Amino acid sequence: MTILASRKNVYYLPVGLTLLQKDLIEILLSLHARSFLQQYEPDSALQLSEIKKEHPLALPALSSKQLIYMLSTNIRAIANHPCLLVEHYMPRQLLLMEPGGRLIGPSDKFRKLAHLLDNFIRRDRSRFPKPLQIGIISHSVKELDLIEGYLLGKPAKLKRLSGTSLFDERHLYGDPETEGSSPPNSTGHTKDEYDYGKRSNGSKKDRKEVDDWFFFATTKHMSHAPGLFDPYDIDVLISFDPMIDENLPSVANMQKGNKSVPMVKLLVKDSPDHYMLCQGKLNDEDAYLKDSLIHFIKNRQDIDTNEDPYWMRQFVETLLDGSEPLNTLPEVQLSNGNIDKTLLDCLTTHAALSPLEHVSFELAPYNGDLDIKTYQAKLMDLIVKRLTACQKEFQIREKEVLQNRLRETMRQTQFDETKVEVGVMFKNLKDSESTVADSAKRLASVKGDYEKARDRLVILEERKRRLESLISSQSISEDLRTMTDNLTNLKTELIELTAKNTKQSALNDELRLRYQTKSTEAANQSLTLKQLQETHELLKKELSGPAITLRTTVASEQEKFLQRQLEQHSQQAKFLQNYIKMMQKQYSLNGTSASNSSSSSNSRTRRGRSTAPVYT
Repeated sequence: MTILASRKNVYYLPVGLTLLQKDLIEILLSLHARSFLQQYEPDSALQLSEIKKEHPLALPALSSKQLIYMLSTNIRAIANHPCLLVEHYMPRQLLLMEPGGRLIGPSDKFRKLAHLLDNFIRRDRSRFPKPLQIGIISHSVKELDLIEGYLLGKPAKLKRLSGTSLFDERHLYGDPETEGSSPPNSTGHTKDEYDYGKRSNGSKKDRKEVDDWFFFATTKHMSHAPGLFDPYDIDVLISFDPMIDENLPSVANMQKGNKSVPMVKLLVKDSPDHYMLCQGKLNDEDAYLKDSLIHFIKNRQDIDTNEDPYWMRQFVETLLDGSEPLNTLPEVQLSNGNIDKTLLDCLTTHAALSPLEHVSFELAPYNGDLDIKTYQAKLMDLIVKRLTACQKEFQIREKEVLQNRLRETMRQTQFDETKVEVGVMFKNLKDSESTVADSAKRLASVKGDYEKARDRLVILEERKRRLESLISSQSISEDLRTMTDNLTNLKTELIELTAKNTKQSALNDELRLRYQTKSTEAANQSLTLKQLQETHELLKKELSGPAITLRTTVASEQEKFLQRQLEQHSQQAKFLQNYIKMMQKQYSLNGTSASNSSSSSNSRTRRGRSTAPVYT
């Protein structure tokens, strides 16, 4: 089921609950379980244990209806921020000293607001150079204190429209150079006209980064002051109160001209407010409140807080562009998975309570009447018990962590000692490896020397054997003569082979020179051929290009034109020749005078024809 919006440009950002908020809600439900069942399911209330008669109440007992309204109020306070559960829980001055991260951490709603505002502040200034004016609406002044405490120190200007500011930064809305300027009274003395309050010109660039404005107001203030935002040009409206009416006069007055001001509402998913927005207003307010609380009680454990707001940057950019960012927003629909659960089981089973492994902590429905004083005391007692149990759990787990850390430290120490031993052994191994390598090299060298000595020994033994055979031989002179002849033949053969080798070497040098010459000529011819081929390709491209084609076309047209002129002149020449022949015949028939005149005419004709061009 989706939310029914009364106008466009209203967007809902779903937020969840942290473990602290869920624990506080479970404590509230344990206090209100009996009264809630008595109001809406009396038969289920009878299954609870009997009411214990404790000491009498000092104040009138609260009715079931009052307790239900208190439950609804406290659930909203917890969903906004745990510090708002008890009024004036945190001193205002503490907000100036407390780091903003610790205030934002306990609430997913504040974390989403921080992401949203940071994306507005850190937007792309080249795309969106215009300073932004953002209005922030909350339920109460106390909630505004928390928001302002977080934004103090951010590169933006803050202005409180509701309540008192935590720290007056003395920002002036508008042009600070023109506001409050008045001519000084003359004192007759030389005055230093330098304004020590102004920044240097070098910081103008930095000053552009802090031109954004944030205006803070409450829902009640907006309802009673239609012109609350009239002096300002609001660009975006962010509301912590999802139930604020989008058609309030103060909201409608922001739509100046055709300007559309988007409204972003932070909404706890499956909260009573979420249910009311989806269902629309009903005539029966009690039934309206009852159904919203029952839906929240049944689906409270499914509220997720681990969502990563990766879509926030794109959402902010689409808002600043003026387009519809619906595709970038996560779905905001009511859960319907726990409809079959009974209300008694949902109120007596606290599944959303964060489990404790070493400390037992149980929440049972409170059996007894409550007045306002007892209610506050019981609520504080349960919160303190829960915090004490969490602290004990933390101490036990911290002790386990310290023991595990000690064991891990000892284990790491053993690892370090083992590493040292391994390093020493490795160093010794490397030293022994170098010794072994040197020994191997020596062994190889000795083996080589041994092989050479053995070969030489074999040769020497062979010579010794031959010498012994020669000594023991009876025909030494004959053997010597034979060997001398063999030596002479071998020398002669060596001389012939040397001469032949010299000729072959000279021939080889000549062939090498010829080869080098041919190779050089071939390389030059190859280079020339390559250049000719490139020239041929270039001429071919030019020939097939539009310029040559156009010139050829023009030349052919000119040739045709000149051919036609030649034909015309040829025809004219033929005509003149025929005309001259005719005139000659005519003058020859008229006598001598005619002949004289004809001769003179012919002479003139010849003179005229002598200068005329001859056409073939």
